[in-house]
Amino acid sequence: MTATSAEALPAGPSESGDDADFWQALDEHRLALPRCTACGAWRQVGTATCPACWSFDIAWDDVSPIGTVYTWVRTHRDFMSELDVKAPYVTVLVQLDDVPVRLLGLLVGGDEIAIGDRVSGVFQKPGNSDWTILRWEKSV
Repeated sequence: MTATSAEALPAGPSESGDDADFWQALDEHRLALPRCTACGAWRQVGTATCPACWSFDIAWDDVSPIGTVYTWVRTHRDFMSELDVKAPYVTVLVQLDDVPVRLLGLLVGGDEIAIGDRVSGVFQKPGNSDWTILRWEKSV
């Protein structure tokens, strides 16, 4: 078994730097996602090529951090004691309103959630992190 620590799972750009624009935008309280400049398809953060045309060329476009809960799960045991999140906590998969992309994140501000609920992104710097992450809160 491999030992894991909070240092092994830092928030922030990957070693390749391919996602640096994503993390920079979060630090500025913006959500920027990659879009293929060859065909216009939206991509998940961290994918090397466009899933539609296989192009490597991307642009980072700001999108609204508002969407609908596609699915969710409640975790009853701490994943890692070093993290700033204590069980039970809720993880949501959010279908963004503006683009055909789903993002995963923790729910904050309560734990009552249902598929189809509206959520908004919240930018937070957890614990000792140097980087801002996107979490979700239920919209009123």
